[in-house]
Amino acid sequence: MELPIFSLELALVPGEPMPLHIFEQRYQDMVAWCEEHDEPFVIVYSDDDGMRDIGCTAEITQILEQFPDGRSNIITLGGIVVRIESIHDEHSYRSAHVEPVTDAPAEAPLDAQEAAIAIYSRLAGELDGAAPEAPEPGSGLSYALLARVDIGHDIKQSLLEDRDEVHRLEVVTGLLTEIHRGMVLTRETQERARRNGRVRTPEELARELGLDD
Repeated sequence: MELPIFSLELALVPGEPMPLHIFEQRYQDMVAWCEEHDEPFVIVYSDDDGMRDIGCTAEITQILEQFPDGRSNIITLGGIVVRIESIHDEHSYRSAHVEPVTDAPAEAPLDAQEAAIAIYSRLAGELDGAAPEAPEPGSGLSYALLARVDIGHDIKQSLLEDRDEVHRLEVVTGLLTEIHRGMVLTRETQERARRNGRVRTPEELARELGLDD
């Protein structure tokens, strides 16, 4: 596939919605091309170490605002993971020949999936209904979970480059567990401080609540 590429200091994963403000002329041209040809572009993580060769296609699902000077606010949705094979400069924006990449295996064992969904559901419960519903088990569950939480883009990029869904889901489950642990400890500490003013150390409180079992 030959697709436009948009290098940013952020990573997109399959199934993740991402709002973008398009202001540079070259990216205005890119969005116009994607709209005309009904094609996605590719978001590629780029930082001081350079641009990575693994990215994710971004489907334009909605144009929220279109300004007279050509700027726009759009909503995109992560599509498939691709590898950049070659970069071309035939347009005002860069484009690349990209190839879809596959996972081996594509699906983790059911018990690992159920454990990951369970910890996400507990985490979502701490947010009073503000979090998206838990995804269903299936291939690429790790990405479905990543798309629902706010995790550093460097971590997301490393997982985007990981082709082993079993390992990827294990890492995501660990991250969700740590986030949930931190939220529970913060909530319990605040509640106990209001009640009696005595606050235990995080380690003591975690043991009491069974968070490290």
